[in-house]
Amino acid sequence: MKTAISLADFRKELRRQGLNAFLVPMDDAHMGEYSPSSERRITALSGFKGSAGFIVVTLDQAIIWTDARYLIAIKTEVDEREWTIRNSNTDAPTTCVSDYLHAGDVVGFDPAMQTIRSVEGWTSALKSMGAKLKPVSVNPVDATWTNQPLPPATTAVPHAVEFAGKSSASKRADLAAALTTNGLKAQVLNQSESIAWLLNTRADDIAGLPVARSFATLHADGAVDWYIAPERVSEAMHRTLDNRVAVYHPDEMLGRLAAMSGPVGLDFGTCNAAIAHALEGVGIEVRANVDPIILPRAIKNLVEQQGARDAQRRDARAVIRFARWLSQHSDIKQESELSVIDKILALREENPDAVRMNGASFGTIAGYRGNAAMGHYSANEDTNAALAPGGMLLVDSGGQYLNGTTDITRVWAVGGEATARQRRDYTLTLQGHLALERAVFPKGTRGSQLDVLARQYMWAEGIDFDHGTGHGIGAYLGVHEGPQRISKRQDDAPLVVGMIVTNEPGIYREGESGVRIENVELVIEREDGFMAFETLTLVPYDQTLIEVSMLSDVEIAQIDAYHARVLAEVGPDLDGEDLAYLQQTTRTLA
Repeated sequence: MKTAISLADFRKELRRQGLNAFLVPMDDAHMGEYSPSSERRITALSGFKGSAGFIVVTLDQAIIWTDARYLIAIKTEVDEREWTIRNSNTDAPTTCVSDYLHAGDVVGFDPAMQTIRSVEGWTSALKSMGAKLKPVSVNPVDATWTNQPLPPATTAVPHAVEFAGKSSASKRADLAAALTTNGLKAQVLNQSESIAWLLNTRADDIAGLPVARSFATLHADGAVDWYIAPERVSEAMHRTLDNRVAVYHPDEMLGRLAAMSGPVGLDFGTCNAAIAHALEGVGIEVRANVDPIILPRAIKNLVEQQGARDAQRRDARAVIRFARWLSQHSDIKQESELSVIDKILALREENPDAVRMNGASFGTIAGYRGNAAMGHYSANEDTNAALAPGGMLLVDSGGQYLNGTTDITRVWAVGGEATARQRRDYTLTLQGHLALERAVFPKGTRGSQLDVLARQYMWAEGIDFDHGTGHGIGAYLGVHEGPQRISKRQDDAPLVVGMIVTNEPGIYREGESGVRIENVELVIEREDGFMAFETLTLVPYDQTLIEVSMLSDVEIAQIDAYHARVLAEVGPDLDGEDLAYLQQTTRTLA
C-alpha cells in the first residue's frame, strides 16, 4: 500500500529534529471534523481515509488509533506490516502510549494542530512516564510530504438573512454582551463553522461543508477581526459587512493577537494551542471559555426551522425517486455501489433548489451486503461491490441546500427479496428508531438519557452498535454539529427546543450485512411544557424488510401515520411512476 509519505523518510526527519516520536492528530488548525486534502496528514502518512484517527510514530514503531466505526475499513487502507491498529474507544492514545515510549523520550507535536486541552493531556501523560512533549516549528509531516496539495482558497459569499433568520450584527451584539458578562475583552475563534454562522457567510473550502477556513476575534464591543485573505472575500460579502468587521490576512493574526489586552477567552476543547502560546507568550491572560457560538448556532431560529422542513421535503423527493429507480431497475446487476452514489447525487442536483457549492453534505455511504457492516464505509474502485437481488443496500447520504442541511439513511432489499434474518435485523432497528421518535421528555433532558430507547430491542437480543445514536445538524453548515447528541456518552448538552438531532440506530454483521435507519428530528415543545421530536425526514421505510409480526399495534399505527404524512407532503412534488411508487410504498401495514 503506497502512501504519500514513507515511514523511512518521516523517521529521518524525526531524527533531524532530535525527536524520538511525533504525534499526528486528525485535526488541522481549525479543529473541525472535516479537512481539505491539503490537511489530511494522517492519510498522507498511513493511507487511512476515515474522519477519526490519531497517530504516534516512533523511531521503530507506528501506531494508529481509530474508533469502532472504522475498525473494519482501516484494515483495507493501512499496511498492517508497518502499522499497529488500536481501538480508540477502548484504548485511548494517552493511556496506552506508554507501550511504545521510554523514559527520556522527546515527543514532538505541532501546536497549531492540537487543542489546548489535548496538549494538557499529553503533557501529563508523558510526564508520568518520564518523557517530554516538545512543540515544533516545522511539522515533520509537511516537511516530508513532497506533493502536498495547496490549501483551498474559495470565495466567501453572503448567506442571506432570509435563510439565516438573523443578521450578523444582531448575532454579534448578543455574543458581545455575553463576553462582557463573563469579564472577557475578546474571544478568539478558530472553528470555521462558528465564523460562518457569526458573519452569515459561506464558501466552498471543504467538500460537503460550505465554509471558508478562517480565524476571527470577537471583541466585547461587538467588533470582529476576520482573518482571511482579503481577495477571498467577494464584493457582495464586503457590502454586507458593516464597519465593525475588519478583514486581515491570516499572516497578521498572531502579531495582532499579541497586541491585544486581556483577559481573552479561548475554548480549550476547540482552540489550537498555537493561539494560546501566542497570547501567553506576551503575558496576555487567557481564560477557558466555551466557544459562545456553539449553543446559539445549535438552537435553530424559526426561519431556520422552517428552512430545515423545506430542505428535508425537497431532499425526500430525490431519495424517493432513487428508491423507485432501484426497485424497478430492469437489470440491477449492471449497477454497483459507485453507480448508486452517482445516481442519488444526480437526482439531488435535479432539485430546483439544490445548492451547487457542495452538492452532497458529506461523502455518500453506499454499502451492499458485507460492506454495509462498516459504519462509515467509503466505496472505491478496489472495494466497489456489484448489486444483485437478495442483498441489502444501505445508503447514508445528504444534501446541502441554502435553507438546510440533510442527512438520511435507508436500507433497501435489492430485488425485493429478503431473508428472515434480514427482516429481523431491520425490524429490531426500526423498533428502536420508532421508540426514540415517540419520546416525550422534560426540559433539561440530555440525549444520553434517551439513548437506551433506541437500543432496548437490540439489547434484549444481545445486540448493540458502537456508534452514537444521533448527532446535531447545522443550517446549511456541518452535517455533524454539537453540542447536542444522542449516545451513551454522558458529557452531552441538554436538548433544547429548536435543536436538530438525528435518530439512527443500526445492526451490523461483519462480512454479511448492515442495517441503519436514520431520520432527522427537531426538538419541539408540547402544550404541557414537555418536549418531543418532530420528524423532518420524509422517506418511506422498506416494507419488504419489515416483519410485521414483531410489531406492536402502537408501532404499526406509528408507521402508517408516518407513511400517510410522507405521501401527503411529498406526493405533490412527484408524478408518473415516481408518484405511483410512493403510493405503493406508503400503503398501510394494518
